[in-house]
Amino acid sequence: MDTHLRRTPGKINLLLRVTGRTANGFHELRTLFHAVPEAADEIAVDFDAPPGIAVRCSLPGVPENEENIVWRAAERFARLRGIEPCWAFEIGKKIPVAAGMGGGSSDAGCVLALLDRRFPGLPREELLRCAISVGADVPFFLDPGDAAARGIGEKLEKLSPLPMPPLLIVSPGFPVSAAWAYRHLERMTPPEQAEAELAALEKALRRKDFPAAAALCANDLEHALFAKFPLLAMLGSALEEAGALCVHVSGSGPVLFALFDSVGKRHEAAGRLGEADFAGAGIEVMECAER
Repeated sequence: MDTHLRRTPGKINLLLRVTGRTANGFHELRTLFHAVPEAADEIAVDFDAPPGIAVRCSLPGVPENEENIVWRAAERFARLRGIEPCWAFEIGKKIPVAAGMGGGSSDAGCVLALLDRRFPGLPREELLRCAISVGADVPFFLDPGDAAARGIGEKLEKLSPLPMPPLLIVSPGFPVSAAWAYRHLERMTPPEQAEAELAALEKALRRKDFPAAAALCANDLEHALFAKFPLLAMLGSALEEAGALCVHVSGSGPVLFALFDSVGKRHEAAGRLGEADFAGAGIEVMECAER
């Protein structure tokens, strides 16, 4: 066996503004990605497998055929490079599924990066086109960290690591279809406003003005989710009462992120979510390392 193993992180969108539609119907965005290594999948690939592409996943119910985004990413890379694949992928899931943290996109981006390292020679622009053909968030996960994104997510501006306040991630334990979230979008943001917010948010984080940064965090998709799922509003209220500077949905949800001005307040908020009102509801809480 010739096996390679890599961890690949989830993400949150500190800002997600929907600014319009393309001619072919895709939504245009301005967003600020932040990688979350505390929620990470593990991808193992055997480059000495029987002919073809095989995918196995630790989470029951995840497709293990051509419907899996990892399978699609590998197949498209093989076709671009003119390679007959003999690859077997094992996915160890830790990133919540259909939750707004980019779990499938992270897996696909990781696989494309692994394949590109193993079989170099594809121009970077072609690799990016391959990634965007698999999914809008996949290009970010070729090299995850902090990044601003425009277009449908493919126009990436890689950023040096951003200072982050104490961050809490809350997964309510149920999935939401990204298609549903976009279909129920209630409002769009003018591109000029979104650009100004994106620049202001990065500057606030750089100067470690975390209250100002929290005031700039926003998500145009979250209004429909809060209306549809009362649990999200309950969780948000509990976090705000515990001192969160802000609480927002990440991506198309339903995962929530909350920013705090101290580790102590974050820890207290995490404890509150373990109390009786939320006990047994399938909620997962992650306290992320600040930097």
